[in-house]
Amino acid sequence: MFPLTQRTVPLYQKEGQLCRHTSQITSIHPLSCLPEDARALFKPPPDSTSYVLTTPSTIFHAQGGGQPSDTGIIKSKDATFHVHQVRKNEPALLHMGVFDGGNARFQDGEEVEQSINVEKRRLHSRIHTAGHVIGLAINVLVREARLPSNIVDGKASHYPGSAFVEFLGLIPGTAKADIQAKVDELVSQDLDVKIHFWTEAKARTDCTGVLESFKSDEDGVRVVEIGDVGSYPCGGTHVLNLSECGKVVVRGVKRQKGVSKVSYEVQDT
Repeated sequence: MFPLTQRTVPLYQKEGQLCRHTSQITSIHPLSCLPEDARALFKPPPDSTSYVLTTPSTIFHAQGGGQPSDTGIIKSKDATFHVHQVRKNEPALLHMGVFDGGNARFQDGEEVEQSINVEKRRLHSRIHTAGHVIGLAINVLVREARLPSNIVDGKASHYPGSAFVEFLGLIPGTAKADIQAKVDELVSQDLDVKIHFWTEAKARTDCTGVLESFKSDEDGVRVVEIGDVGSYPCGGTHVLNLSECGKVVVRGVKRQKGVSKVSYEVQDT
């Protein structure tokens, strides 16, 4: 039986700048051998034999919280495994990918080196942090009475090319320029981006925006805080300061059924 009960420590939660890591292989199986519910988590590449492996700890961010998973390579002295997707199957994190040609494979317990695609991680981190900057900018405009007082943070997606932040309440389309100006102001201050682990009570009272459900574990609630402007519960990866985001561009504001969607992108400067 595929061991889905052994916890994988997500090192990226506390060491988001770590791009290489040595671990052991806990298990490795062809994707086709997984239980149906676990197989359904993946979209394997065509015309190849995909495997899923687990490790006691990983630097590969698993898809979730609106952020795509990392990709990269896991290598031993004899084999190279290309990680295509990483998914959560609590408490395990599953790495799906393919081996280079040949018959070399990993063995259970074998020591391997994990290496993430640094450029892709950097882009995902920039986009994710930028989404929080937009959320904070809109909250500041609400406090300044430049946006309606009933605007409340909602869900978000931080995928390249389709990133957005949603809010309950109607943001006027004419507010786009004000939102962009406030975002530019925050980014220009090059505020620090810090990760904390708070109690659930502190997160609910002190965070700028809190959805009804968020994850809390033995470390508490993971929170990203941007300067002294505000904070959000968040499990994603982030830059260390706002200048690393580059130019954060508000692309548009759409309103439908009482929900406002603010789309955005990041650009190199």
